[in-house]
Amino acid sequence: MSSTLIFPRLSWYLALLATGIAVSCGGTNDGDDPSPQGSGASDGSGGAAGGVGSTGGGGEPIFVGSGGILVVGNGGNGGAGGGCQQLDITFEPQTPTVMIVVDRSGSMYDSGYWAPLQTAVLNVVESLQAKVRFGFLTFTGIAPAQCPLLTGTDVIALDSHAAIAAAYEEASMRPGQKLETPTGMTFNETVIPDLVAFGEPGPKYILFVTDGEPDRCDDGPAVCARDDVVGAVQSAYTQGIGTFVFGLGDGDFAEHLQDLANAGAGQPVRRPQNTEQECFTGAGTYADAGGTATYYTPDPTNATALENELNAAISGAQSCTFDLQGSIEVDLAHASEGLVLIDGTPVPYDEQNGWYMESPTQLILVGDACEQLKSATQGISFDFPCEIIDPL
Repeated sequence: MSSTLIFPRLSWYLALLATGIAVSCGGTNDGDDPSPQGSGASDGSGGAAGGVGSTGGGGEPIFVGSGGILVVGNGGNGGAGGGCQQLDITFEPQTPTVMIVVDRSGSMYDSGYWAPLQTAVLNVVESLQAKVRFGFLTFTGIAPAQCPLLTGTDVIALDSHAAIAAAYEEASMRPGQKLETPTGMTFNETVIPDLVAFGEPGPKYILFVTDGEPDRCDDGPAVCARDDVVGAVQSAYTQGIGTFVFGLGDGDFAEHLQDLANAGAGQPVRRPQNTEQECFTGAGTYADAGGTATYYTPDPTNATALENELNAAISGAQSCTFDLQGSIEVDLAHASEGLVLIDGTPVPYDEQNGWYMESPTQLILVGDACEQLKSATQGISFDFPCEIIDPL
């Protein structure tokens, strides 16, 4: 998506900037009249680059900026020395990667969940494939011959709708009668290694959809297979991979969904009961009380409801890292003089809960500021004084 950072006091120069024309400002040159744009947008009253995060009424999440205008000015003070430029700058938030992992156990077919979920997933992928790298994997198992039994795409990529649609159609044929749910095995052996090995920059996530208890391709105690999955999701998180959890079920199963959501968000996971079982390995790390991370339980027979919830989850996958694409460099010694606003509110220059420059060409939001961006309704804008900007 191409979006523009709009500042209210820009006049007809905005039209020129939008076409990539740099306009000089602040001072005179070769007899030209002084530009009225010397004040730029340095008062921070900029508008936003479009909604971010909230999907509102089932619309797709909007990822802030694949393009925009950086306004550099002299602070509006008409300072001595004066001359600077406004530059048409492309901002690129790093592209998120989402591996969609769908439980293919027998109950997904028997319950009538498969077809509505397929419709919803493919709609979401089609609408977001230009700005999110998607991978896709379904898993089940047939004991003892094939465990796990996997069907999916071979690559994680942009513009992946056609490949995912073909893989989903292949997986729609039920492979047997008694189908298992080897979730922990699938995560540890395939999903996590594939995402760790994927070298493109940007945040990485697993979007996991299931409708029942995990197992080890057997009928053993649920607490043991649950522990496997919690440990796998926690391991993914320590390697920079978050997990969004979709549960198409309720009852005690909801407790497991909460555990997985907590594990996928780096929050504490409640200590399970019945851990005296011989099969229990303690793969997960537990606390006396669990966290409150969000997990999703849409109506599994309603494709529209599923699509809305999938959109809501993926909106949280947007990146908090912005690359300045080789057009400018920021003087790191004076980077704190820049201004970043989310929904029109300044964000502190702070490496814990604000923004900072990782390098002269990369800006990162961290902590509270990153979370604020993911729930923003107007977007993000950037304003740096010309004195700390070096065009390349």
